[in-house]
Amino acid sequence: MKAVIMAGGKGTRLRPLTLQTPKPMVPLLNRPCMEYIIELLRKHDITDIAVTVQYLPEVIRDYFGDGSDFGVRLQYFEENEPLGTAGSVRNAASFLDETFIVISGDALTDFDLDQAIAYHRNQESLATIVLTQVDTPLEYGVVITDQDGRITRFLEKPNWSEVFSDTVNTGIYIFEPEIFDDIPTHQVYDFSMQLFPTLLEKQAPLYGYIAEGYWSDIGNLQQYRETQFDMLDRKVNVRIAAEEVAPGIFVESHTMITDRVTYIGPAYIGSHSSIQPNTVIGEYSILGSYNQVLQGNRIDRTILWDNNQLGPDCELQSALVCDRNLIGQRTRIQENAVIGSGCTLGPEVTVKSNVKLWPNKVILPNSKVHTSIIWGEQTMHQLFRGKGVYGIPNTEMTPEFAGKLAAAFGSVLSPTSTVGLSSSTHPFASMMKFAFSAGLQGAGIHVLDLGMGTTAVCRNAVQTLHLNGAVHMRMIDVQGQDQLLIELLDAQGFPLAKSVERKIENAFWQEDFFRSHINQIGEYRQYQYAETDYIQKLVRDFGAPQPIAENIFAVLQYDPRDHGSFIERFAQHILGQHLILHEDGSQDNVDLLMDTVQNVRADFGIRMGRNGQGLLLVLQDGTRITDEQLLALKVLAASKLNKSTSLGIPVSAPQIAESLALHTQLTLTRTKENNRALLEASRGWLFHPLLDELYAVSMILQAMIKESISLKELLAQIPNFYTAKEIIPCAWHEKGSMMRQILKATKHQSTELIDGIKVITEDGWVIILPDHDEPLFRIIAHASSEMHAERMISNYSKQLVKPNSPLRK
Repeated sequence: MKAVIMAGGKGTRLRPLTLQTPKPMVPLLNRPCMEYIIELLRKHDITDIAVTVQYLPEVIRDYFGDGSDFGVRLQYFEENEPLGTAGSVRNAASFLDETFIVISGDALTDFDLDQAIAYHRNQESLATIVLTQVDTPLEYGVVITDQDGRITRFLEKPNWSEVFSDTVNTGIYIFEPEIFDDIPTHQVYDFSMQLFPTLLEKQAPLYGYIAEGYWSDIGNLQQYRETQFDMLDRKVNVRIAAEEVAPGIFVESHTMITDRVTYIGPAYIGSHSSIQPNTVIGEYSILGSYNQVLQGNRIDRTILWDNNQLGPDCELQSALVCDRNLIGQRTRIQENAVIGSGCTLGPEVTVKSNVKLWPNKVILPNSKVHTSIIWGEQTMHQLFRGKGVYGIPNTEMTPEFAGKLAAAFGSVLSPTSTVGLSSSTHPFASMMKFAFSAGLQGAGIHVLDLGMGTTAVCRNAVQTLHLNGAVHMRMIDVQGQDQLLIELLDAQGFPLAKSVERKIENAFWQEDFFRSHINQIGEYRQYQYAETDYIQKLVRDFGAPQPIAENIFAVLQYDPRDHGSFIERFAQHILGQHLILHEDGSQDNVDLLMDTVQNVRADFGIRMGRNGQGLLLVLQDGTRITDEQLLALKVLAASKLNKSTSLGIPVSAPQIAESLALHTQLTLTRTKENNRALLEASRGWLFHPLLDELYAVSMILQAMIKESISLKELLAQIPNFYTAKEIIPCAWHEKGSMMRQILKATKHQSTELIDGIKVITEDGWVIILPDHDEPLFRIIAHASSEMHAERMISNYSKQLVKPNSPLRK
């Protein structure tokens, strides 16, 4: 016997699930719905199957192929235009030369098909409709039969006053091939609306068989959820393709079950998924394959398809999440919300109940989504942010992304330009460097591979080797999560100007970039001396014998996995006696450094963070120097070099900075907070003291040696000052109006508008800075006393957070 699986439906009532997936391919417990139908047919020895396709047919063909992997033989019949249910089967008439069964590929059932076929043959029927009994028949075709099972009446989707029976049409039919005599060719024709009424009128042998067992047509999103819950509850007799590792907990292969994850059954976890500690997988939760669930998530009665990433501390309650979504930390998705494929949310987004997001939507952090978003995006995704271009490795930041960004970068460069490429020691950063190289070469740009290094080494290489630009890739920590940062530099080694960033963004989104002829692709060369050039230049700049600090004993702490050999080379050239501490990833690294400095009686301690940045200094008595003190210390050391130079410092630098440079050859210029502004305002420096931490350490050592004083004594030359800081969250859309209201409220006060709003008072100053990357304000106050600094912070933070404040109107 042969079968026809009708697989051409669009599944409009399941949108947005079916916008990029045909309804028969919608997953049930991580397998397409149609796969269960094929297994049902094979179970009843029906292996010659026609498949009628019309909507996204390639998705079905690519998955099932010729059917051999599923133990059947499939033959596809595609409709160029929709032909209706009967018309689509008529399109496969050449294949159907014997009694055959028609079944929907987008429903789930465990009916005994052998009994239905036997009934059809015993009744010598031309057409038999398989029926079932349902509690609420309003959404189905009600069928009324006589005592012999012969159909006497049809009611298509009746109202309650017309419901004379609870037996409904399941969309499963058994036909003799003579049925095609009553179905016209090449035109739209429907079983329920046209064929069956015609057979009734002709009094043809048309019977109804009431089957026992489970049946769901998965006609809407609620039924889609409940069908899978029924599968977990074993209400339907189908194969569950996973191991039951605990009562009601089904787990596919290559997924680790950890002790610190709570599973409440029934639940289903697909293959190759990663679930981190302190997560709760609640009852009736269903996860597909290759999902990454970071720590602290709570997932209840929620269905996730494949390749989703959930940031830390999210809550998903009775939600539906399609594939390839990025869900930021502390995001809340409430009951019956549906997230289409390829969306980016958050962090700290709230999607309200019953909201639907169509595919590829981008929701800004801290947003509250109250209504469905169908057309367009809530926001255009911003490529460049404050630090550069960054995102989640192998999710947002992929080799394909790197190649496309490289081509967009190449579009703003002159032909045959040479660009330097470097990366941190992390394997992912190194891999992405090669992907970026391919994109540049494809655009006709020459590549000089600078190897592994830091941003400072890369910047120096641009200047030393006269490159047309450079790209450095490294890992950064974003709210406790490793992300890849791509830094693009211009021909001066500076971060790109905003105007250039906009050109690259336009080229990236519009894919408007040049691809060179195959005989004109860019060359690839390697340069192995970038780090050596940097260290030699650093030593020459001070003109001192090596090492600079021969009589100073320091403890140096760093992570050997992050440019360990480079930092050791620096120590050999700059430091005299030194003890090295390797970080081990624990949270007590700073405490260890402070204790070690005291125990070995070192002159001071140095801790270098990732990328040779994040400098931390510890005094001989174990006291840690604050970030504000460190910035002032760098300015003081720079002023003692007796160089006629100008130095850009951020507008938020301590108010005493200018006093440190009085009566010296150093000129200070306050700039915006970004690195390009600092570099543009600085002249006469081989390395920028505020951006290059190794240079800053060398400079501080030089000042100590010159005056024969300790680090504590050098620090004592800085006048006392006090700093207070606070972060005020806000919604993205509030930033502009809040800044306008702050400016209005301070119009009678002395202000500076270099970056943010700086309000100058008798006690000091306070600056209100809207963050470039996050939906928040940073408030920083500097004053001569702690009380005054805290008072200024309190005054402005209260205005920002009061619900009835003029600043929030």
